[in-house]
Amino acid sequence: MPAGTRHDASAGARLRRTIAESVSEVTGTPVADVPADVTLTALGATSLEIGRVCARLGTVLERPVPLSQMYRTPTVESLAAWLEATAPAADADAAPGAPALHAPDAQAPLSATQAFMFMKHVFNPGDLSLHCVRSWRIAGRPDRAALRAAVAHVHGKHRYLSAEYQFKDVPYAKPVDVPAPPLAEFLVETEKDARAVLARELARPFNLVTGQVWRAVFVAVRQEHLTLFGFAVHHVAFDGGSAGLMAGDLARAYNAFKAGAEPDPAPAPALAAVAAARDAHLPHVDLDAQRAYWREAVRDVTQADFPGGAEAPRGTPCRMVEAPLPDGTVAGVRALARRLGVSPFAVYLSAYGQTMAELTGSSGFGVGTPVNRRGNTVMFDTVGCAIDILCLRPETDPQTPVEEAVTGTARAVLDAFAAQDVPVSEVADMKRAPASASRNALFQTMFVLQDNNPGDLPLDGLRSDFFRPDYPGVASEVYTEVWPAADGSARLVIGYQPDRASGDFCRSLAERFTARLTAYLA
Repeated sequence: MPAGTRHDASAGARLRRTIAESVSEVTGTPVADVPADVTLTALGATSLEIGRVCARLGTVLERPVPLSQMYRTPTVESLAAWLEATAPAADADAAPGAPALHAPDAQAPLSATQAFMFMKHVFNPGDLSLHCVRSWRIAGRPDRAALRAAVAHVHGKHRYLSAEYQFKDVPYAKPVDVPAPPLAEFLVETEKDARAVLARELARPFNLVTGQVWRAVFVAVRQEHLTLFGFAVHHVAFDGGSAGLMAGDLARAYNAFKAGAEPDPAPAPALAAVAAARDAHLPHVDLDAQRAYWREAVRDVTQADFPGGAEAPRGTPCRMVEAPLPDGTVAGVRALARRLGVSPFAVYLSAYGQTMAELTGSSGFGVGTPVNRRGNTVMFDTVGCAIDILCLRPETDPQTPVEEAVTGTARAVLDAFAAQDVPVSEVADMKRAPASASRNALFQTMFVLQDNNPGDLPLDGLRSDFFRPDYPGVASEVYTEVWPAADGSARLVIGYQPDRASGDFCRSLAERFTARLTAYLA
C-alpha cells in the first residue's frame, strides 16, 4: 500500500476518534460505546448536545462545522467522510480571532430571526409574544444589595442585554452604556399576591431602540419567609440556551457580592465576534439544496382551524392550560425512542401531530419548533438569541400505527434540521401567502420540548426552585410545551391566543395528547 494511502487511513482514523471523543465528552457515553455507524440521535443525544458536539469539533479542528451538517451526516463515519472531503475555511479575515471582532463597542448585524423580532417590536411595541420569562421561589430573603449588584454585573457582561437595537441598511445591535434595569422591589402579603405582582411586572413592554431589553423583579412575601424573583428578556436578546448561562451568572455574581468580593471579570464575547461565529459556517453549506427542500416541504402546507374558534376579542392577553403528564411518561418516551433509534422529541411530536389532526380534521398543517443554532463555542458563552424556527411536517394521520408514525415524523424532523440554514422568514416567502393574510403562512401551532436547563439559581444560604410564571404572550395561536423535570416527571403547558383559539379546545388538546402518548407507551 502506498505511503500516502497509509497516511490518509491513519488521518481518517484520528478524525473518527476525535469525533467520538467529542460525542463522549458531551453525552457522557464512553468512547468505546460510540459506534461509527449509529446516528447521534439514536445514541440519545439531544439537539442541544448535538450543538455542543458541533461546537467542540469546530474548536478542535479549527474550522467551521455547520450544525446542519450534523444532521445531513449524522454518524461518526459519515461526518468524518464529509470533513475529509471538504477543505477548511481559508478566509482569515473572518476568523473569530480577528482583532476587530473583539471590540466591545462594535455594532453587529442581527440574524434574520433577530431582525424579524426587532421589526415586529418596532411596528407593535406593546406586543408581548416575544417576552421570555424565568422565575424562582426562594425560601428566605436574598440580600437585595447583592442582588442589585448582580443584575448590574450581568447587564454589563452580556452585551445583547445592554445594547440599543437600530435599523440602518440592516437591523443591528450596538452596545451602549445604558444603565442596568433597576431591580423592581415589592412587599406583599401572600404568595398568591406575589405571583400576581411578578406576572404583572414581567409583562411590562420593552423599548429596544433605547436599550430597554430586560428587567428583574423581586417580590417579598410578608406572611411567609419567602421571596419570588424573576426576569423577563425580549426574545431578540435571549433564548432557551441562554437561560442556564444567565441564571448561573446571576447566582455567581450575587454570591461574590454578598461575600464582599468581586465576580469573575471575564467578559462575554463581543457582539461582532458572536455575529461572525454565527455565520462562519455558511460558506460550507449548500443553501441552494436547502432552499429546494423547503420549497417542496411547504408547497402544500394548509392552515389549521381550531374547533370552537375564538373565546375573546382581539388584544386579549394569552391564556394558559396546564396539566401533569402521567408518571413514567418521560422514561417511557426515552425507552421508545431508543428502541426506534429516534429522538424523544420525535415521539412527542408524532403524538402531537396525530392529536392535532384528530381534533381539527386537518392533515396538511405545519408545526413550528425552535431550533438551536449554537454550533460554535462562542455561542455557548453568549446570552442572546441563537435560534430559528422550523416548519415541521409530522405524521398526521390519526390511524397510522405508532412505530410508523414515530419513524415517519423522525424522518421529517431530520430533513428539516438538515436544512436549518435557510431563515424561516425566507421559507415563509416561499409559501407566498396573500398580502392581506393575518395568520402565519407556515403554522398556527408550535410544539416545544423544553429539555434545556431552565436555569438553576444557587444563591448561597438559600433554596431556590424554578417555576413558570404566567406567560405575557405566546408566539403562535396555540403554543404547546412539554417540560420534563429532573425527577422524571413532566408537565404539559399550552399557551394560546384567545382571539384565535379557546380554552375548551386547548383542554381537549391536553387530554387527547396525553391519552395518545400514553397509548404509545402501552
